[in-house]
Amino acid sequence: MRSRDEIKGFLKDVQKQNLGMVERAKAFAEFAHAGQLDKGGQAYIYHPTRVAELTAEKYNDDILTAAAYMHDVVEDGGFTVSDLSLFFPVAVWKTVELLTRGKSDGRDVYIGRIGENLLATKVKLMDLKDNMDLSRLTCVTDKDSLRQDRYVKEYWELDNKLIKMEEKLTPEEMESETYADLYM
Repeated sequence: MRSRDEIKGFLKDVQKQNLGMVERAKAFAEFAHAGQLDKGGQAYIYHPTRVAELTAEKYNDDILTAAAYMHDVVEDGGFTVSDLSLFFPVAVWKTVELLTRGKSDGRDVYIGRIGENLLATKVKLMDLKDNMDLSRLTCVTDKDSLRQDRYVKEYWELDNKLIKMEEKLTPEEMESETYADLYM
């Protein structure tokens, strides 16, 4: 995890750059996860990149894609929600905030909270989809299989909640660029 001094330096540097929202989110993720490895021994940045690519492909939405890149930067990268709020619209940083599991949050509480928000649910589904892919591991243990079982259960729980949320949206709301505001 990055130190506050490192993060402050990064924030000063990124402020000088003329990056679009998704490119800025990618830069935040790359900085936050530099040097981190996943359970398979690969560079951790591949995970948020895959999640962002899945999200972009499925939803074609810059707010969701930016949040997908940064879904782990607070929990695992040392950034604060306040840091993100300086550089991203509320829909992005609020989604990341909802996707950040607090140290005292039980898994059920965490998933339940996500399932109340349209944007966080969409990103978490893509996160779970990537996490369920055990082909990235060189050796699958019983612990990995149990974790995958939990992810599958959570995926279907959130998918059902997403369907119900989307049923409540009118076609006009679904087409609106501000539909995100309905769930913030």
